[in-house]
Amino acid sequence: MNVAFVVEEHPDRSRVTSSPWIFHQKQLAEADITVELFDDLKKAWRPFDAMILMVWLDWDNPIHFKADRIVPVMEKYSAYRAAFPETIQIVLNHTDMNRHAYAAPYWRIGDPVLFRTPAYDRIELAPFPPNRIFAYEYLEGQALPPSPIKYAAGFIGTPSGPPGYRNRVAAETAKVGLGKCLRVPIPAEKYDALLASCRIMVCPRGWGENSGRHWDAWRSGKAVLTDRECDSVEMIPGIRLRDGVHYLVYDDPREIPDLVNDWSRPGRRDDLDEIASNGRKAALSYNPYQRMVEFFGALVDGSWSPPE
Repeated sequence: MNVAFVVEEHPDRSRVTSSPWIFHQKQLAEADITVELFDDLKKAWRPFDAMILMVWLDWDNPIHFKADRIVPVMEKYSAYRAAFPETIQIVLNHTDMNRHAYAAPYWRIGDPVLFRTPAYDRIELAPFPPNRIFAYEYLEGQALPPSPIKYAAGFIGTPSGPPGYRNRVAAETAKVGLGKCLRVPIPAEKYDALLASCRIMVCPRGWGENSGRHWDAWRSGKAVLTDRECDSVEMIPGIRLRDGVHYLVYDDPREIPDLVNDWSRPGRRDDLDEIASNGRKAALSYNPYQRMVEFFGALVDGSWSPPE
């Protein structure tokens, strides 16, 4: 299978290279799935078995979204689809606001959809049909360096997401541990060392529900305390995460101190360690290469073919 991955109007090149079909490009080639990367649709103006078009789609982000550049891309894409109707068009919903079908302007009935961190309730992702959505995630997170525990809980982040929300999370977390919401991120090495010294990592939503912080915590064997919005989306593709099994969940930041104090009691330490272990196992079980093989294999065998 020959797949064109076309990147138009996207400001973050790291998101391109961390997409699993590029990160595992060589491995996929060994499985007869060749992915070619293009920075302009005109350079890919020939038939392929399938195509993935990546365009910055977060309309709420004025720094990255350039409205005057989107219509020309749509026009060019429509012309390509008309010229090469046999190329399967894979619609890519890749932005951080994971509940919204931002790629809908590029979608036509029958297109398979690669959706980053979709809601468990696929009905929320209309107009995409629930049975056409395939979840994927960027390759994020790394194990933090081992460190003695100094804080019961910790959150260090920037004020992204709903106005004032992360400031509230930081203030409540600070009552029981380390809580900071900073406009300028601290150096990565210092950030990692501070969070490594926390028993529970508080992981609120930001621009979207999933974050590298969730994955840092899981890969480090840390217990995660996240919010209800995060609990409603498929952060680890193919796995249904559960409150009290893979992580802890709060509905309002004001609940953070009581939850941390309750789960930090010596009598609950084994239960908290089990939750941390379950989260780590779930994260480590995600095999992005195998997931891409599964997805592209479905295109080959026809299960994602457009209806006649």
